[in-house]
Amino acid sequence: MRIISLGWGIQSWGLAAMSALGALPKVDAAIHADTMHERSQTYEFARKWTPWLEERGVRVVTVSAGPLVTDIESGRTPCYFTLGPQGAGQLPRTCTDRWKIRPIKRWAQEHRDGQQVEQWIGITLDEAHRLTSSRVGYVDNAYPFLDMLDRPGDGWM
Repeated sequence: MRIISLGWGIQSWGLAAMSALGALPKVDAAIHADTMHERSQTYEFARKWTPWLEERGVRVVTVSAGPLVTDIESGRTPCYFTLGPQGAGQLPRTCTDRWKIRPIKRWAQEHRDGQQVEQWIGITLDEAHRLTSSRVGYVDNAYPFLDMLDRPGDGWM
């Protein structure tokens, strides 16, 4: 089973569009983990382009961990940002795990029918430091844009 982690940003949208157009293999689903607090432009973009993707064989699925609430004792906290002497920054990213990674993995586990899952993540060279393993045995993270760097002369570059 092959899925895309679809955040509706440039890279994940690029992967979904390339799959829809046949430049990359077809995926079984593009999964959007909705925090319920995305920017309004994200929702507008998703409304506009979901039908286009689905008409071309890319199923778009939205999952959610539920309302974004603050509950320090349970570890259910939103993403916090700070501004200090070193500049702007984000405090530890438990938000990404709780509201994005876990809901996508839960969907994959429920729909994989015993198959291994290849999850495409739209990371490009400027973000290569973000590469991670999936931390679960049934999901293998894949980075198609970075894989393209290993294919000089095949029309990608």
